[in-house]
Amino acid sequence: MGSRVVSCRACLPVSLLCTLLLVQISWVSCCPENEKKSLLDFKRGLHDPSGRLKTWNNSTDCCHWEGIQCDNTAKHVIQLDLRDPFANNPAMAQQNSTSDFRSEITRLSVGSNKKDVLSPLFSLKMLQVLDLSYNNFSGVGFPQQLHTLKFLRYLSLSNAGFGGKTPRELGNMSTLRYLDLSTDYYISSSSITIEDMQMWIGNMRDLEVLLLDGVNMMQVASDEWGKAISTMHSLRRLQMYNCMLSGPIPPSLANLTSLTHLQLGGNAFFSSIPAPLHNLSSLVSFKLSSCDLNGSIPSDLLSLPNLQEVDFSANLDLGGNLSTILPRDSTRLKSLVLTTTNVGGAIPDSIANISSLTLLDLSNCLIQGQLPPTIANLTGLVMLDISYNMLIGSIPSFGAKHPLGTFPLALIDLSYNQLEGNIPSKLFGAFGKLRYVHLRQNLLTGAIPSHDMNFTSLAHLDMSYNKLNGTIPSLANTKSLVLLDLSNNHLIGKIPASVCQLLHLETLDLSNNLLTDAIPDNISNLSQLKVLSLTSNRLSGNFTESHLHNFSSLVSLDISNNALTVKVSPTWVPQNSFRTLKLRSCNMEGKFPAFLSTQIQISDLDLSDNRLWGNIPAWIWDSLPLQKLNLSYNSFTGDLLSKLMGLKALKILDLHHNNFHGPLPLPPPSVVALDLSENHFYGSIPAEIGEYQFSYLSLSQNNISGSIPSTICKGGFIEILDLSNNRLTGKIPPGFVNCSYLEVLNLGNNCLEGELPAELGNMTSLQTLKIRRNRLNGTLPTLANCSQLQILDVGDNILTGNISSNWILKLPNLKILILRSNRFEGNVPADVSKLLHLQILDLSMNSFTGIIPGNISEMKGMSNVSEYTEFFEFEFGSINGSKYVEKIIIRSKGLELEYVKALRLVRCLDLSSNRLSGHIPQGMGSLIGLIILNISRNHIDGGIPKSLGNMAQLESLDLSRNQLSGVIPSELQLLTFLSYLNLSYNNLTGMIPIGGQLLTFEASSFSHNSGLYGLQLKESWSPSPKDESKPKMKEGVNNDADTSDVEEDVLWGLAMGLSFAVAFNLVIGILFCSKTLGRRCLKLMDRTIVYLFERFRN
Repeated sequence: MGSRVVSCRACLPVSLLCTLLLVQISWVSCCPENEKKSLLDFKRGLHDPSGRLKTWNNSTDCCHWEGIQCDNTAKHVIQLDLRDPFANNPAMAQQNSTSDFRSEITRLSVGSNKKDVLSPLFSLKMLQVLDLSYNNFSGVGFPQQLHTLKFLRYLSLSNAGFGGKTPRELGNMSTLRYLDLSTDYYISSSSITIEDMQMWIGNMRDLEVLLLDGVNMMQVASDEWGKAISTMHSLRRLQMYNCMLSGPIPPSLANLTSLTHLQLGGNAFFSSIPAPLHNLSSLVSFKLSSCDLNGSIPSDLLSLPNLQEVDFSANLDLGGNLSTILPRDSTRLKSLVLTTTNVGGAIPDSIANISSLTLLDLSNCLIQGQLPPTIANLTGLVMLDISYNMLIGSIPSFGAKHPLGTFPLALIDLSYNQLEGNIPSKLFGAFGKLRYVHLRQNLLTGAIPSHDMNFTSLAHLDMSYNKLNGTIPSLANTKSLVLLDLSNNHLIGKIPASVCQLLHLETLDLSNNLLTDAIPDNISNLSQLKVLSLTSNRLSGNFTESHLHNFSSLVSLDISNNALTVKVSPTWVPQNSFRTLKLRSCNMEGKFPAFLSTQIQISDLDLSDNRLWGNIPAWIWDSLPLQKLNLSYNSFTGDLLSKLMGLKALKILDLHHNNFHGPLPLPPPSVVALDLSENHFYGSIPAEIGEYQFSYLSLSQNNISGSIPSTICKGGFIEILDLSNNRLTGKIPPGFVNCSYLEVLNLGNNCLEGELPAELGNMTSLQTLKIRRNRLNGTLPTLANCSQLQILDVGDNILTGNISSNWILKLPNLKILILRSNRFEGNVPADVSKLLHLQILDLSMNSFTGIIPGNISEMKGMSNVSEYTEFFEFEFGSINGSKYVEKIIIRSKGLELEYVKALRLVRCLDLSSNRLSGHIPQGMGSLIGLIILNISRNHIDGGIPKSLGNMAQLESLDLSRNQLSGVIPSELQLLTFLSYLNLSYNNLTGMIPIGGQLLTFEASSFSHNSGLYGLQLKESWSPSPKDESKPKMKEGVNNDADTSDVEEDVLWGLAMGLSFAVAFNLVIGILFCSKTLGRRCLKLMDRTIVYLFERFRN
């Protein structure tokens, strides 16, 4: 027991010593009072809505405050870190993603005293770290006393709202190792400016990190900043993205041998990549995106030994061949982004040697050739994007060599190429983490692999705009799909029930296929659906409100152009708010749908091509925020004067083909495309129409009278103007010269008079000029400057003069030239044959003289059968059916026919009703694409060329009322499509061939050719004593009608038909046995037919 007492007594001094030490430690752990006071003064100048600085108070040690760190000895404040916590915590930012939340809740901002808010901080003389980034110090200006913090090593003012010029004294901060003044425009609108780079940064030789993204350095010359930075031999990270730098990239940057990260994107260097930069052997990340770089990527640049990340994207003039710029092998390169450059060539097989690659983006380049199968060996690839290139061939099977789930690939985008063939059955077999598949706009064929769709993580599947066929496979195992786009293929069958089980689906587009049957009732299970497009299929049945009852999120619906019938109750109120609703050709009947009165957010409405009638309710004009409205092809009525003005946001309005009447209404000023054609509007065109910024204006087929306002093109942006089929009078105003963007001008079928203004020849964008059926006179002005012109139709006027080759040759894109029914004279221009795309030439009903040019047979546009011209088609907006489509009137088969959709198929040559002479050129038959050939009512003599039998597409041939002689060539029997033939009123002789289509034509096709005979001529024939070449009747046989009565003709026809049938069957049988016997049999049949016919004649 005594020993224990001794022991306790011995412990007393030790205990006392410990107590004294604790007191001493407690005393030295407090930060200096002056620094504490400075921090509290700083806090009082801030607005802290989230209470981040609540620990800052007098009762606690400032070393324990939020964002404060003191040194271990004297307890001076050495670190002040007030960076917005969202900038360091992506998970937190994702939960509260809106910028308003961040700005109002977490960011510190400045109170009323902005000028001196930072002054207290400059008394923290021992401060080493200062981070005020991602706060709001807007209006404070750049801190001018930072250089007084002599021990500062880390300074970040990034995205904190500081603005203004950086002081020169900042360059005196020689202790700095990390400097971040970067600004993201989307986060902070304030901008820091650097003007004197050399003075500003001259003493920061030991700087290791320099981040200046978004700093305005427009006034700094390239040689100045390059020279200043190249002296920082310790620099490891340099970022100067979007600093408004110009001039070439300084080669002196190659001196920064310690550099690991270089980011100079978003500037305007307009130079090549300096070759010395390949000496930056420590470089890990190299980014030069959007720099206006040119030249080629140096061949050895991507082979730097430590390079892991490369981004040279968005440099349109930067080129290079993949086979030379890609490293032959690399175990470090992880990310290669060359999108939107001129890099081309084929992807080499050696790409498999870059085994470390996880991201490869070659989109929007000039990549050609096939995808090498070796690309499947990049087993670490997470993202593969080679979209918008010129890839051909088939898609390699990525899953053929790898078991399920071994590939980490999350995105594959091969869209907008020319890939073809079937989708490999094991294409995605190894991708257990695949989320995005984009194969849009290729030439892929075959069925969608059914057993391959087993991806529980797949979110986007886009195979649209291909040639896929078959049915849509079961998608029951793709439960995570958010987007499914199989539009614009050849898919058939029903919409599978599995589609209606994709409960996360937000976008479903199956439009432009061949899908049939009804829309499944349980499609309403897709409660998350926002976009549904089933347009242009063969779906049938009723579509009612029951299909939509669960679509509370649906904003876009398009079921146009099917065989569906939309039937909804007049009292139905949708749960959702449409922004886009397209019900074109949906068999809707009755008055304007009442449910639309509840759709107060709708901006795009298409009810065209239905059977709707009556007046349009007032709430359409007053309460809906419509931007696009298409009510065309209905029977709506009413006077619209002043009503359209209520649609303040309207941009596109299509009301054509209805029964609207009254004075011509004006739309709101916001409208850029207006179609009021095919109604009953009357009155004159208001002069105010010139104040609009129209790109499209069609008022055709109304009862509009008066003159064309001289101000109609005052807006200057109009591209399509159609005023045809009205009662407009007066002259064509010269003001059209102001329509510098005008592509289509149609003034046809009015009562316009006077001469064509010479200014028309200055409309360099013009593609279509149609002024037919007016009362215009004078000469045709030169159109040499209208080099884009495709269609010129001035028919049915009173125009005179010659057609000059001087301007004809300057219209290389001309496809249709119609000059019919005028008073043009002179020769047919021989140079018209040099218009390579010309496929319709109508010079009929004029006074052209001379011969048909021999080289007219060289017109390539009429010699082509397989390639059909795609005519100009202007779509104003995305409303289905809102297109301007060319219509051309052509005289064919004795009638005037209007061609619309079939126009691209028509090849026509009409030289009729002129004063042409000479022969038909022998080479005319080379125009094998012709469908209509008319040379009637001229003075053409000579024979019919045998080569016309080569015109296999010919449907109408009119050579009547000329002076043609000789026999009808038997080669015309080969014209199997010929449905109209007129050879009347000529001097043709001999027997009319009886084969092919020629036997189907009536006598009128051959009448008034005194020397013709044959079955087609039903009246009796008698010889002329002056014509010994014609067949003679037997002696002793009466020459009256009894000698060639109908019975004999019928008997002879039956005999010929029977002989032909027997011979035909005999030949067919022999042909299967022997080619030699076949040829002999054909000769024997020819002789037999000739013999029988001669016997009958004699």
